[in-house]
Amino acid sequence: MFTLNAENRNTALKPKQLRREGKIPGVLYGKNLGESISIQITKKEADRFLKTNAVGSKVEVDVGGSKHTSLFREASYKPATAELEHLSFQTLLANEVVSSTARIILLNKEKIPGMVQHTLTEFAYKALPAHMIDKVEIDIEGKQIGDSLRLGDLEIANDSNVEILTPLDMMVYSVVDARKPLEVPESDDTEGEAAESAVAAE
Repeated sequence: MFTLNAENRNTALKPKQLRREGKIPGVLYGKNLGESISIQITKKEADRFLKTNAVGSKVEVDVGGSKHTSLFREASYKPATAELEHLSFQTLLANEVVSSTARIILLNKEKIPGMVQHTLTEFAYKALPAHMIDKVEIDIEGKQIGDSLRLGDLEIANDSNVEILTPLDMMVYSVVDARKPLEVPESDDTEGEAAESAVAAE
């Protein structure tokens, strides 16, 4: 589990001023906290964290030596520039079921014939912190054209410690023939033929 180093936010500075100084504002909240904690993280530390973690990851947030096992809830970005603006974290309690999302990652897509249609990239679920996951990796090496997988086919769908909230019949991926042209249904072109005959007769 990643340890994210943070500090109590300097509330005298506005978010834009913090970012100008190379720090990202954030918030840490949860039932076990008396009130939400406003935090700030250096841009370098935030970038290091985001390289290996996504929303739904468990992380230990260290605020000035006080450590909190947390769930990475949200990252906000500036629409025009994709600049990181804010990070949100929820503290976890060992006996409290939490709702989250897990990413679905396909491995070795380049090693199979055909084109992979990855239609489900994440799913929602509930679990106690001890059983939480942030990603499911599926090795599809050896799969052939026509092969497919639904969410209910994953091993985690049978894990009694995890309640999957996304419909289990959702298609995760399918392998199709990239060389096969799309079939266009034939249409009744009698009107077009009649028009062509009329033009020829003129």
